[in-house]
Amino acid sequence: MTFGRHDDAGDAQLQIAPMVDMVFTLLAFFVLGTQVGLPERDFAMGYHDRPLAPGAEAQDFPSAIVVQLRGTPEGVAIIIGQARLPNDQFDAIRAKLAQINLPALDVIIQADPALTVDQVARAMDAALASPMKKISVSRLRLAAGPAPTGRQG
Repeated sequence: MTFGRHDDAGDAQLQIAPMVDMVFTLLAFFVLGTQVGLPERDFAMGYHDRPLAPGAEAQDFPSAIVVQLRGTPEGVAIIIGQARLPNDQFDAIRAKLAQINLPALDVIIQADPALTVDQVARAMDAALASPMKKISVSRLRLAAGPAPTGRQG
C-alpha cells in the first residue's frame, strides 16, 4: 500500500474562516437561547390592606358571596345571599355584584346540575363583568332525605 508523499518543508496554516463561522453560530445560539426580559411578576398593590370604613369590622363581611342557580319550570332562579333576583335575568347578577362592590371577596356560583352549560356560562359572564374578579363554580347540593345507612343482614 502506497501513501502519498508528505512534505515537511511547508508550514501548517490555521484555517480561520471556519473557526469564525463556528464562533458566530455559537454566539447566535446563546443569544437566542437566553431570556432577555425579566420574568413577569404579580406585584401586591395593597388593595387587601385598605382600612375598613369606620365602625366596620372584618367579621362583618362574609368570606364569600354565594350565587345559587336553580332550575325551575319558570326558568333559572337566581339567588344571591338572601336576595332573590328575577328568573333568567343574568344581568341582574352583574348589577347586584356591582352594588356589593367588594373585589376582595370570592364569588361562588353554585349551579344546579340540571342547568345547561350555556346558562351557567351566562351567569359566569355576568359575574366577570362586575367588579368581582375571584369567580368559581361549584355544584349546587340540594337538600335530600336521609342517606342510606347500608345493608343489614
